[in-house]
Amino acid sequence: MANVIQCPTCGGSVSPRADKCSYCGNFLVHLSVFETRAPGAAVKTESEPQFRYFRSLKPLYQVAVVSGLIMAGLIYFFMFDNFSEDELVAISPLWFLLIVFGTAGLFTEKAVKLVLNREEKDFPAAIVKATASFSLIVQLAVYLIFFVPFFVLGLVKRFSSPLIIATLITLVWAAVLYFFLVGIFPSL
Repeated sequence: MANVIQCPTCGGSVSPRADKCSYCGNFLVHLSVFETRAPGAAVKTESEPQFRYFRSLKPLYQVAVVSGLIMAGLIYFFMFDNFSEDELVAISPLWFLLIVFGTAGLFTEKAVKLVLNREEKDFPAAIVKATASFSLIVQLAVYLIFFVPFFVLGLVKRFSSPLIIATLITLVWAAVLYFFLVGIFPSL
């Protein structure tokens, strides 16, 4: 592991465990390889300099949400009579996890951008602001989805890649669904 990393905003050398650059105060987002822009591509890609190194995966998250909604619509409105109850239960995780992954990615990316833009000081406050314009039901659903990442990010502040967080949330929900469908549902 490197002893120092370079701040993408000012170029200063900082500890890889740091949350913020000690020179410019920029929040250090530790992105996955898919979200990091190549140094040559980072020049003037977005108007705000702190986003120069951040590649949005918003289209991926949108496709996941739309695919999950289309899949659920097809299954429950058009092909419902073609499936047995057991088959419906077995395919439910497919559409549900697509929606969870997409929603988690969209809200996490929005929250990280709020922190990068210095509109919020930390991830939980940014998630609250990112959901402020939605109804109370949507806010509660997002908070339920983000309960585990709130806890994880409280412990490991440099864990801030939207893709990794969305994947973690999806894996947690997959485990919860598996536990429910295998352990609880058959006895109902």
